[in-house]
Amino acid sequence: MTSFTLPDFTAGLPADQVDASLRQALAACDRAQECAVLWFAEVQRRGLHRALGHASLQLYATVGLGFTDNRYWLFKRLADDLERLPVLREAVASGEIGWTKARQVARVATVETQAAWVAKAVTTGRRELELQVRQARRPVAQLPLVEAPSLPVADPPVTISLRADGVQLARFEALVEKAHKLGLAPNGADRMDLMLAALESFVESPVGAKAPRGAAVQIVVQQCPDCAAATAVTNSGERRLAPAQVEALACDARVSRAGKPNRATIKPSVRAAVLARDRHRCAAPGCRSTHFLEVHHVKPRQQGGSNRAENLITLCSRCHGFVHERGGALAPAQVEGAAIAGLK
Repeated sequence: MTSFTLPDFTAGLPADQVDASLRQALAACDRAQECAVLWFAEVQRRGLHRALGHASLQLYATVGLGFTDNRYWLFKRLADDLERLPVLREAVASGEIGWTKARQVARVATVETQAAWVAKAVTTGRRELELQVRQARRPVAQLPLVEAPSLPVADPPVTISLRADGVQLARFEALVEKAHKLGLAPNGADRMDLMLAALESFVESPVGAKAPRGAAVQIVVQQCPDCAAATAVTNSGERRLAPAQVEALACDARVSRAGKPNRATIKPSVRAAVLARDRHRCAAPGCRSTHFLEVHHVKPRQQGGSNRAENLITLCSRCHGFVHERGGALAPAQVEGAAIAGLK
């Protein structure tokens, strides 16, 4: 990358020197943002947020980097564009085109057309490139009528792939089954219809709505009493779970043993009190999720931690699993910044 030096501010300079210094500073700002997005994309591509102590990229951005939500989504979209368009990414990283042009190209380029758009950006001014991108994005109905071959009625469906571990797969299947049993799924609805309806409900649900008393669904986990290996039961067979997943599930579960009554690892009344105290939100700094909530032991039970409310904290399943991957104990700063501080 080309290095830029910021000019030192000096009041009272002649107009031409002020203009030159301002242009130099603006060029450095553009290059700095370009560099920041490239590094951000590297964190996303390699999942480095977890090594840096954050359960998700968004938590890393908002808590670790101090981003606002709007700034996070701006960087996320730009990082996604660079991942989607490797030719554009290489042109940006090498300095072949500037960041302003790169953002214009990302608005219209596809994997097939990215090389042509990058070449166009190299030889075209900013304003001309912006005009060409705007024209390319115009709906077909607004373009001048010209003779052209008829277009297909619609593109073929796109496949969206989701990766799930054993717990997520079991939870997904249980939620789909329950949606059908409750009559929430229209006749003939497929899984995509259900997922879109769920996301729509998630976005449109009013803030502060009354939280459910218990978990939306329950999944079944089988654990060997001798070796402690565990599997989640799914429609496609049993899926082995990582030790950290098993530990997280054991924090807040109902245990069934042959010949013995079912036993909750945390008394339902205590669990309800902890959820109410934490306002039915994940207490991990920066998260505040209201979905898939679980109760976690601040001091692990293996280290003498109790099941009393003062040793319990509300975490979403993502943050809960991440804490156990890192040893099971919350750092002091995490505890102080979380809702558990209200217990003092």
